[in-house]
Amino acid sequence: MQPPNQSTYRRVQPRTPELRDCDFYHSQTLPTGEMTGQWDLRPSPETYLGDVDFKGRSVLEIGPASGFLSFHMERAGATVSCLEPSMSHLWDTVPFHGVDGDAVRVEFGKHIERVRNSFWFCHALHRSEAKLFEADPCNIPSEIGNHDIGVLACVLLHTRSPFSLLESLSRRVTQTMVVVDNHNADLGPEPICRFMPHLGVRQFDTWWQFSPQFFVAALGLLGFTEARVSFHTQKCEHQNAQIPMFTVVATRGSSD
Repeated sequence: MQPPNQSTYRRVQPRTPELRDCDFYHSQTLPTGEMTGQWDLRPSPETYLGDVDFKGRSVLEIGPASGFLSFHMERAGATVSCLEPSMSHLWDTVPFHGVDGDAVRVEFGKHIERVRNSFWFCHALHRSEAKLFEADPCNIPSEIGNHDIGVLACVLLHTRSPFSLLESLSRRVTQTMVVVDNHNADLGPEPICRFMPHLGVRQFDTWWQFSPQFFVAALGLLGFTEARVSFHTQKCEHQNAQIPMFTVVATRGSSD
C-alpha cells in the first residue's frame, strides 16, 4: 500500500460560546436545566461504546458533535483527541439533481457551527482537557499521532466513502476500533453496505446503512481481526423512540 498523502491540519483552540449560540446533538443535563438534543445517550454510554475499558488509554474520536461521548471517555480515564473536518469542507452532503447544493451546505454549515459551539460550551463546563483537531478525516495526518483506541460513533453513514475513513483512522490506531451505527436486522448476517439516498425523500446527510458484519469484515482487512458485536437501543429524541443499534469492537491480532 502506498503511504497516504499528508493533509493539512490544525489544533482548534477552545472558545467560550454562549448557550444561546448552541445546538445540541446529544441531550445534556446542564446547571441551567435540560438541553434536548437529537440523541439521549445518558442512560447507557458504556453499552453504547461496547463496554471498552478507557482507563489510561488514548482515544481518537472522529466527529464528536456535542462531545457527550468525548467527556464520558475522559471521565472514564482516557486522554481524548477529537477530529472534525474544517468548516470549509464539511461532511459530505448528498448531491440531489436540481437542488442548490451550495445553499444546502450553507444552511448545514450554520447548524454544524452551532453544534460545535455546544462542544465548546460543554468542554468549558466539564473543565475538559480533550483536544480538537481539524483535518480531512479520510486522510488523517501522522502529526496527530497514534492512539490506543479509535471511535466512530454514527459517523460513517454520513460519509460518501466510509471505507476510506475507516482505513484512515486505522492507520492512527494501535489497539482497538469502536464503530457504532444504526441496526437494520433486514440486512441479514452478510457484510452489507446499502445505499440509502433516493428521489422519494430529500434528506441530505445520510448515505449508507450497514450490517455489523460489514465492519467486522472491513476491520479484519485492516488488521483488527478479533471482533465482537453487541446490540442495544438508544433514544432518538426527534422520533421519541428507541432505535436499534450495534457496536463493533475490534482489536488488532497478536501478530499485527
